[in-house]
Amino acid sequence: MRILGREVLEALLSPSDVIAAVERAFRESAAGRAAALPRAVLPMGRHGVFLAMVSALPRLGALGTKLVTVIERNQRRGLPTIHATYLLTDPETGAPLALMEGGFLTGIRTGATSAVAARHLARPDSRVVACFGAGVQARFQLLCLREILPLAEVRVVGRDPARATAFAERMSRELDIAVRIETSRKAAVIGADVITCATTSSRPVFSGRDLAAGAHVDAVGTFRPATREVDTLTIQKSRVVVDTYEGAWEEAGDLLIPIKAGAITRRHVRADLAELVAGTRRGRTSPQEITLFKSVGFAPEDAVTARLAYDRAMAAGLGTEVSL
Repeated sequence: MRILGREVLEALLSPSDVIAAVERAFRESAAGRAAALPRAVLPMGRHGVFLAMVSALPRLGALGTKLVTVIERNQRRGLPTIHATYLLTDPETGAPLALMEGGFLTGIRTGATSAVAARHLARPDSRVVACFGAGVQARFQLLCLREILPLAEVRVVGRDPARATAFAERMSRELDIAVRIETSRKAAVIGADVITCATTSSRPVFSGRDLAAGAHVDAVGTFRPATREVDTLTIQKSRVVVDTYEGAWEEAGDLLIPIKAGAITRRHVRADLAELVAGTRRGRTSPQEITLFKSVGFAPEDAVTARLAYDRAMAAGLGTEVSL
């Protein structure tokens, strides 16, 4: 079995390659060739949760399990909010192939999934992004969105001014575009073509009143039924697509809260991402339409990304081989 640490994964996986891999996973799902167990969720007190995600894509040689902890208070400790590991298994023999660091894997596959969705939902001329969040996931959202959209400006809104400033400086170098801090949530959203939300907030981070016609909202931060990053008005104004129906009806508070309040019904969700990728449902229907992608995570995204990393590591002779 091969051990793949974060540095190795960073060298092996580019945003564009992971976007392509994740799109293949959703094509497999649309064809009925991807299997995933419901995500197991174990609360850890008031501020943490332990997750287990299992999936198989036999045609792509991907079978695996991800174990994740999400501890919101870790930011105060100077630690990552998310710790994760991924075990990749051979679907033919059942033998373990690799154990890899799962935080990078989770971040890049989540950003890649948003990019696949934005390809169908965002206006292709989208240039200005309002980015809520200044952590690891926000970085991956921007790196992956930049692969498919002609981004020229990013407005960062973060709770910690020092952290947000450091994030803006880093992303300006990595993206080679203007990235600036915006202290007003309203000013960040007004005129933005894409609003990406990658926070741990339990309440809406902006008002739907400020959305411009033609905007696309990308909501990936919350994954619990009682928390949300976007308000009811944003949902009501948007053409809504989810990563999977099953995940949305179990965990997407952004949708479940307005459904419970009677503000929308399940029919308000127009498609899941597999349907967009397969072309059986439409994405954006006009330049003026407001669209929204709600993601809570889909285990096959991890499986195909892990398989890609493993194949490249073996070809390049990277990682550490161990015997169990």
